[in-house]
Amino acid sequence: MKDELTLKDFFRFFIDNIKLIIGTIIILGMVSVGYVVYSHTTSDYSGIPGESPVELTTPSMSEERYEELAGLPLELLSEPQIRQMQAYLLPNAYRLTIYAEHENHEPIANTTFMREVFRNKEVLTYIEDRLGEELTPALEFAVHVENLGNSGIYELHFQRGTPEESLELGYIMMDAIAEEVIPVLDNKLVYFIDEEPEVIVGDYSDYTDGMNQESGLSVRAILRDIVLYGIIALIVGLIIGILLALLSAVLNRKVTALYDYVREDSDKVVRLNHLRKMDANEKIEKGIKNINLPSAHNKVVLYDKATEGELNGILSNLSSNVSHYTDFSLVNDNMQTIDEVVLLATVNKTSKSWYNNQRVQLNGYNIPIKVIQF
Repeated sequence: MKDELTLKDFFRFFIDNIKLIIGTIIILGMVSVGYVVYSHTTSDYSGIPGESPVELTTPSMSEERYEELAGLPLELLSEPQIRQMQAYLLPNAYRLTIYAEHENHEPIANTTFMREVFRNKEVLTYIEDRLGEELTPALEFAVHVENLGNSGIYELHFQRGTPEESLELGYIMMDAIAEEVIPVLDNKLVYFIDEEPEVIVGDYSDYTDGMNQESGLSVRAILRDIVLYGIIALIVGLIIGILLALLSAVLNRKVTALYDYVREDSDKVVRLNHLRKMDANEKIEKGIKNINLPSAHNKVVLYDKATEGELNGILSNLSSNVSHYTDFSLVNDNMQTIDEVVLLATVNKTSKSWYNNQRVQLNGYNIPIKVIQF
């Protein structure tokens, strides 16, 4: 018969290897937490326009260099060039504070959405029509959106090559909002908190929600990433742990809960370890019953010597027609017939080599074989 593994076998295998699986999950979890903390503490938050704090510093590039870079699309600029552009533009920047809400008067707290509101093709077209020329630098540099505490209050920063140009851009954006020429805002309400654009004082990090003022670290972002990577570590750790347990089972010298005993179609396998609530006396009783039945003239029981102590209660109570040995080679030569050979196997104790040795010796005989697993 085919030795069909059941969910009980896999459950038993999982329990036997629970330490390895949980250990793998814990190790991956610790590595994930370490990676998240390290990546946040070593990240440069100043390289992404519109997303990062940029300190108000003295410009490190010449006006000629600025004019050269301002005419290029953002995609063509390297991170060092982006940082140089930010440092050059910020001292000339103006800001405007607004409040945005939905028609139901719920504040708009989605920073990504608000950045898309003020950085799109329609807005760019409106600005360039008012300027009468192409906007420089790129819109991602010229209009910066800061979310003040997820309350629906935003700061719009206007950044061009000179304070006059930045102020002009600020008034143009105020007109765009007032005249409702931004399609995305058709069903939104926007109010001006500032009556006119004001010179920026300080830096972007003053308005970054949940960020450390000195390092730019966002505790909320770190916790979010720890949870995310923790879930990933749990899933991946579970998979890797099970794979390691399977590899361990293959390399293990002892039989495991998933070991396949069948060598011939006529083999019978009884897995008594599936009976979870079984005390020592019940184990002996059920073991003897499965050895003695069906009735036969002569039966031979084989067991690994390493399990003799554990199986002693069964071996000492066998019927007179049942003899037991630690190896098939020790069977009495005067025994004329053997009606059945019963192999006793104990999970994680009976060695695979012992079992295979018995099966090799039994290959030359047409004897029914039963395997009982404890």
